[in-house]
Amino acid sequence: MKKLTLLLALSGLVLTTGSALAADVYNGVVARADPMTGEVTLLGGSTFQVSEPVLLHGLAPGEHVIVTVNENNTVGIQEDSSYSGAGDGGY
Repeated sequence: MKKLTLLLALSGLVLTTGSALAADVYNGVVARADPMTGEVTLLGGSTFQVSEPVLLHGLAPGEHVIVTVNENNTVGIQEDSSYSGAGDGGY
């Protein structure tokens, strides 16, 4: 019984620390993207250094994106498919 109690307590600890992992999420419109340096600048001036510069290939100014900065400082980017004009190439 003590082993079961300890196991449940440890399981709860793992679950609570897992939920503490957080990311900062930014929605915006691309002003400039440089796949050579891995930098993307959103309208308004926020600049991010993405962890995988290859993600910026084909990214054009005016595209709506979501930038995610994880707790371990990795930065990801993806198209914002929730934007009503996503995929039409327009602003």
